[in-house]
Amino acid sequence: MRSLAFDCLEYHGVIAGDIRLLQFEDNAVYLVEAGDARYVLRMSVRDGRSPQEQCSELEWMESLIAEKAIIAPKPVYARPDRKVSVHARPGWPEAVTTAMFEWIPGKVSPGSLNGRMAEELGRVTAKLHEHAMNYRLPADFSRPEWGHAEIFDHGAAALSPLARERLSAEEQALLAQVREAVRDRLPERTAAEWGLIHADLHRGNLVVTPEGDVAVIDFDDCGLGYYMLDVATVLSSFLRSCKAADYPEFAASYSRGYRSVRDFPPSVGLLNEFLVMRDTIILNFILGSANQAVMEWGPARAKGILGLMRDYLNTGRYPGYLNLAHIS
Repeated sequence: MRSLAFDCLEYHGVIAGDIRLLQFEDNAVYLVEAGDARYVLRMSVRDGRSPQEQCSELEWMESLIAEKAIIAPKPVYARPDRKVSVHARPGWPEAVTTAMFEWIPGKVSPGSLNGRMAEELGRVTAKLHEHAMNYRLPADFSRPEWGHAEIFDHGAAALSPLARERLSAEEQALLAQVREAVRDRLPERTAAEWGLIHADLHRGNLVVTPEGDVAVIDFDDCGLGYYMLDVATVLSSFLRSCKAADYPEFAASYSRGYRSVRDFPPSVGLLNEFLVMRDTIILNFILGSANQAVMEWGPARAKGILGLMRDYLNTGRYPGYLNLAHIS
């Protein structure tokens, strides 16, 4: 992988002095040192997005940056017609698609945010959604969808042979019940509810810059989905990282920030269901993965999620729910 990474950097027009592996799960992600400049090289190595899907991702990011909607990593190209590279190696099961980005300095994965920063994160989320509502999708735009069928019916928990090995019959039945409960409550895909979303707005994909701004990174999962799924992802992530007593204050600050830019979607009252959908996405990732790093944290996380889903079926409530529409 390291050897191939240098070939990819040459394609993108960057001569690296050194590279360092930052993560290797569904992608291999390298920090690239090139003189005084720093970049991120992302290599999709297993079941990654197609080259066209990645080009569509980069085009949306370019638009977000150009219109100053949010702070995000700027894509790096050798030429406008060479947005991503595709490399095949003898003996490798599939080609590797790579993309490059400028490095955003700052504090990654903040464990908690004070009220001002939580409010800023709310504004950032709302600005991203506001931009998405006005973004005209290119004719060749291609990104995944994050709807009910894609998450529940076509996800790894339902289809992967690995998932069938890892789930008991009772757990498979539980997921089927959850699937039906959420299906019955989701809103229609209207323009107010459904559009282009980041789809992975957890704390690990946020950077607090030295200037105190909130930047958003890792658009690899962006696609068409419910705007409230982004909101649920933020709240779920920070519920897990902050003290339970601090969560309502964080959520209230986040809500104020979001509503200072735009109103929440009409389905704001269905936050329970979107929290369930977010955890199902995580469950799909864990149950469909054979990656060693994922297996170190994944089984315990999956067991916890299944327990929360049992409670949801019994009570209709999911951890992290608040009536955001009534928070002032």
